[in-house]
Amino acid sequence: MPDKAPDGTFRPSRFNVVTKAEDIGAVVLYNSMRGSVFKVGSPLGERVHALLHNRKSVLSRPDPDSEERVLFDTLVAKGFLVSSSHDELAAADDLRDRRKNRTDRLELIIMPTEACNFRCTYCYEDFALGRMATHVREGVKALVRRYRREHGIEKLTVSWFGGEPLVAFDVIEELSTFFLDFCAEEGVEYSAGITTNGLLLTPEVASRCIELGISSYQITLDGPAHTHDSSRFLMGGGKTFDEIVANLTEMSRTDRVFRALIRTNFTEENSVHVPELIEEMSRLYAHDKRFRVIYRPVGDWGGPQGEDSEAFSGKQAEMTKLGLCTSALDAGLDPADDVFLKPNGSVCYAASPWSFVIRPNGLVNKCTVALRDPRNAVGQLGADGDLGLDPELMSLWVDNDDAKDSGCRSCFFRPSCQGAHCPLVRIQEGERPCPPQKVWIGPTITTVAASRGAR
Repeated sequence: MPDKAPDGTFRPSRFNVVTKAEDIGAVVLYNSMRGSVFKVGSPLGERVHALLHNRKSVLSRPDPDSEERVLFDTLVAKGFLVSSSHDELAAADDLRDRRKNRTDRLELIIMPTEACNFRCTYCYEDFALGRMATHVREGVKALVRRYRREHGIEKLTVSWFGGEPLVAFDVIEELSTFFLDFCAEEGVEYSAGITTNGLLLTPEVASRCIELGISSYQITLDGPAHTHDSSRFLMGGGKTFDEIVANLTEMSRTDRVFRALIRTNFTEENSVHVPELIEEMSRLYAHDKRFRVIYRPVGDWGGPQGEDSEAFSGKQAEMTKLGLCTSALDAGLDPADDVFLKPNGSVCYAASPWSFVIRPNGLVNKCTVALRDPRNAVGQLGADGDLGLDPELMSLWVDNDDAKDSGCRSCFFRPSCQGAHCPLVRIQEGERPCPPQKVWIGPTITTVAASRGAR
């Protein structure tokens, strides 16, 4: 419960971060309950820093004619100051519970195949399962009907994943046609996206995908051609960069409505070449706001490559990532990382009880990474749409969060990640899964503030 204080008073939010960013000559504020990032230049920034520095301060609203009033009201509006009577811990509980207890949504990550036409150096998959079986496709359709009938879902979200999902494009077409027709008949909101290597995303396929309601795309380019082609090459060998870029460029020449996220996985070695890719992407897509970019260090994601994956982690990796984001912004590109600062923004999909991975053999997983971990096999899809969920295994994924972790409950970043940034870390390592944007929050919010200004 909040400390007792006079009615009508305010105090700094427990979910604030206030950092002095000398390189941009400002104080940067962040509040994880609102997702607000706010930049205040000197000398006003020094006064804001002093105002918010002590979380136990009890503050009264200045007189209307005071020069402090506008600043004070702005800080209240953006959530940096809250009413002394407001229970922020209860509000964080409510945010988590509303996410976990919602029954109006179903999210399916569907793997139409686990086969792939690439053999990326850091891939964790074993490509053991081929095209989705007919009875599994029928089970998926029955699952959607069942969730509408039993839970009254109002929104269906489908993410196509693999392997390379476009290798089994006929499965995507069949199920997408069903989803579109069913949702139109039932008045259910529908959205779909796809994670694809982009090689098979020809103009004809891209046009058909958009017709099928697939409006969101994630495509990976690991630097310019010479670095990308050394890590993301065809099965059996062969370059891929030029064809992928040609496909994306053809998409950019249309007036279709879509969002394309260009992801770059970098290692310590190849990161020095990523600015070359940024320059090329800027030349091609800086004018097109349908394209955004993200940068991710290669992780130790398991799989047959083992120690050969050149995993890159720690502060150096995160600072490299932020540096690339800054370079992209300077080049007119739009990084997409600020979503992770918003409420619920750093919660893993696997932590939500209404999100499931459906594999080609009907196995139901929670996570797309730990495909060989038996704790990830939470169910088996039946022909009648029953997921066959194991309650104990489900609990490992959806109940390992801030409700059971005192450290998470007291954390400034709690509304964003809720102790559920990566349930897999808790399951496999027994550690708290703090997201990198929380660990390096000062440089992260400074990067956002420098590029976007006050919001």
